[in-house]
Amino acid sequence: MVYESRPGDVISLGATSWRITEITHDRVLVIPAPGQPARLPFWRGDDAGRPAELGAALGALTGELAALDRTAFGTRCAGLGFDDYATDNLWRLLDDQRTATAVVPTDSTLLVERFRDELGDWRVILHSPYGLRVHGPLALAVGRRLRDRYGIDEKPTASDNGIVVRLPDTVSAGEDSPPGAELFVFDADEIDPIVTTEVAGSALFASRFRESAARALLLPRRHPGRRSPLWQQRQRAARLLEVARKYPDFPIVLETVRECLQDVYDVPILVELMARIAQRRVRVAEAETAKPSPFAASLLFGYVGAFMYEGDTPLAERRAAALALDGTLLAELLGRVELRELLDPDVIAATSRQLQHLAADRVARDAEGVADLLRLLGPLTEDEIAARAGAPEVSGWLDGLRAAKRALVVSFAGRSWWVAVEDMGRLRDGVGAAVPVGLPASFTEAVADPLGELLGRYARTHTPFTTAAAAARFGLGLRVTADVLGRLASDGRLVRGEFVAAAKGSAGGEQWCDAEVLRILRRRSLAALRAQAEPVSTAAYGRFLPAWQHVSAGNSGIDGLAAVIDQLAGVRIPASAIEPLVLAPRIRDYSPAMLDELLASGDVTWSGAGSISGSDGWIALHPADSAPMTLAEPAEIDFTDAHRAILASLGTGGAYFFRQLTHDGLTEAELKAALWELIWAGRVTGDTFAPVRAVLGGAGTRKRAAPAHGGHRPPRLSRYRLTHAQARNADPTVAGRWSALPLPEPDSTLRAHYQAELLLNRHGVLTKDAVAAEGVAGGFATLYKVLSAFEDAGRCQRGYFIESLGGAQFAVASTVDRLRSYLDGVDPEQPDYHAVVLAAADPANPYGAALPWPASSADGTARPGRKAGALVVLVDGELAWFLERGGRSLLTFTDDPEANHAAAIGLADLVTAGRVASILVERADGMPVLQPGGRASAALTALLAAGFVRTPRGLRRR
Repeated sequence: MVYESRPGDVISLGATSWRITEITHDRVLVIPAPGQPARLPFWRGDDAGRPAELGAALGALTGELAALDRTAFGTRCAGLGFDDYATDNLWRLLDDQRTATAVVPTDSTLLVERFRDELGDWRVILHSPYGLRVHGPLALAVGRRLRDRYGIDEKPTASDNGIVVRLPDTVSAGEDSPPGAELFVFDADEIDPIVTTEVAGSALFASRFRESAARALLLPRRHPGRRSPLWQQRQRAARLLEVARKYPDFPIVLETVRECLQDVYDVPILVELMARIAQRRVRVAEAETAKPSPFAASLLFGYVGAFMYEGDTPLAERRAAALALDGTLLAELLGRVELRELLDPDVIAATSRQLQHLAADRVARDAEGVADLLRLLGPLTEDEIAARAGAPEVSGWLDGLRAAKRALVVSFAGRSWWVAVEDMGRLRDGVGAAVPVGLPASFTEAVADPLGELLGRYARTHTPFTTAAAAARFGLGLRVTADVLGRLASDGRLVRGEFVAAAKGSAGGEQWCDAEVLRILRRRSLAALRAQAEPVSTAAYGRFLPAWQHVSAGNSGIDGLAAVIDQLAGVRIPASAIEPLVLAPRIRDYSPAMLDELLASGDVTWSGAGSISGSDGWIALHPADSAPMTLAEPAEIDFTDAHRAILASLGTGGAYFFRQLTHDGLTEAELKAALWELIWAGRVTGDTFAPVRAVLGGAGTRKRAAPAHGGHRPPRLSRYRLTHAQARNADPTVAGRWSALPLPEPDSTLRAHYQAELLLNRHGVLTKDAVAAEGVAGGFATLYKVLSAFEDAGRCQRGYFIESLGGAQFAVASTVDRLRSYLDGVDPEQPDYHAVVLAAADPANPYGAALPWPASSADGTARPGRKAGALVVLVDGELAWFLERGGRSLLTFTDDPEANHAAAIGLADLVTAGRVASILVERADGMPVLQPGGRASAALTALLAAGFVRTPRGLRRR
């Protein structure tokens, strides 16, 4: 259940972070908060926390041990039963804490520690031994003070050993410091009412009120022997609480307040602690550190660890959450600091140009600018200065600085360098540079740590670098350089780790980065990753889905075709489109013989799923071993003697040629018509696709077509209809061997489980509308239960991955990573549009399924749809054109001339490739396409440029 959540809190549901905007009696309203560190909002077991008395005893023991010398410490620990290892570890822990903060927190000394985290925000930590039952209510009061005093809604985190508060960099009590002890110290008289007020409005109060009301039999069950759903209990308790609030002396309200303040929290001890602080019996010390002290690291460790097990979240969320963690703690969890997978290479490159004054807004524009370069960056060669100057007269500027004795030329590391005169002392003592004659003594005074200053400045002006790079810059030995850099790291000025991948052919080496530079890199990388973690546009999904389904992906061979059929298993596709418009674009070397080979081998089977006007019909392909999972229920038909005779023959098992299905009293024409009716009903299949091609090619039909549907229609897809009809019968429409299809899997659970996996693989991101377009029995509600179970098992994630499609979206984490790789569309400055032409019913077309059809430019009644024979043209993932069945009517959805041109080229290429015989466009957006001006003019221009020619009826390409 939601626990102490308030509007503004960021919670984690599935793979996505959400910010709470409103909490009502029966629902929590949220908005996406992509990439924000979040907490889990659901109860995972209450932590009772240590009693305050035990905490005080632990604090007293800590103070006693911290005051002893090493010998006495060992004796005392031995008396407590510690072995040598435990004694040594505890001594070092207390000693390190004392070194970091000068104070060890005890029962009589509380410590408030402040430090900046990796994003530059402040962490303020109260170190206290008094336990969660005291720290919990104090954290509520601290949260109230932050809202009242600073206008921020941060949620402090309490534990047995203290309270952790994260504050934005903008919050400060003075010029540079955030609030310290004043954040945690309250008057003893005010703390009780503050906690009471905060608890009364929290979910903790509501949950305890529900339990109290249930114990008091105010929430009786309708069926005593049956559990009531928790949400119903909450709603009923909430309604009761609304009434009870009007009566402050209502017994259940009083009991709930008592339970919260006494059973859950130990407010009396908290009040006593505040009084002891006011009486100076308990001291509150403050310390500001460069990095978390050992005690602080222990408090933060639990927060970091909570995110270490979220490994199945998509990459952007995972990296964004990790970047928000402390690098040192990350090192403790992972064994090393390995940020090369977290830091954005583009961010590193851009930051490097800024630090090195190579960015356009940071170049030197006069002699003073060059002097600043030498002072900020250190020694530079003349070529390096020229690269950082915005004018060709840089040589004159350098001569002027040398004449004024503000810059000098010195030699070290085998090269000549321009240096600021103020650096001469450091260079003489650090790298042995010779001092020019006549230089004033004030510029050559001894420097306490010349190499430390030189290498520290080098680190401040560079992104991550190796020991070898720094040593080569100053002509130093690797050992000397490593020692100095290690000392700077010990002081907290540098961070050692793996920040960038080693260059190809490079030996790599230890890497270093200035702490402030690393903070900048992490903050900027986090901003970039949070942008990636935002839901992608529908256009990005339009780019992703065809590629996800291997359209134009270059698959080849029988194995490639089998993989495609695995993904398309059970989906209904028009027979006229399945080979030329669905399989051929996915398989580079596709030929009808490849499908026939899979059918003949028994690896794949096909089924009919309903007839369409003329000779066309819906066809589904299935891997044979899983066909019962994807076969639809057979359609009901009026059985005749011919139907019964065929099913009786096939019901004995095996496969039969058509001539073996003959029956006394039935003509061949009757049997053929009955056979095709059984095919379209999904009851009979064949071991070759040749009969379907023959029917489409006009070699025969399952029934005589009416004259109105006859010869005037131009034949389509002729290249794929008249080949590979290898049959022993004279009639190619009944060639091959025929068999009865297996019955669909009767177990609805097994079927739903398989379909959920299949649809995740087919759509990448599965949404309610995508499931509806598939026609799944039971709809999204049935699959939702399975998908939720998948999520619980870590097999998929639920999140807000595609904008405008709702929060109930499911995907595998790796799929989300790939989806986000399609974020970038056409570059507006260098557009390179690419069109993808698909059958409207192709599952690779997201429009009309996962995505709604966009508004067309047409004013008429024509509407796009996933119809047999219709085509869609996607340009950069967006629907550009919709071509009605037969190609006579065109609907456009873009005004961009480049997109229209790309769409026209895509249609022309379809004819050139032989996937359709010809295309004749008569109308565009409801108007004659040849009519000058008007809405059709854009389509007319694009089609003519793509090679369509004028005819009396319209524009034709053949």
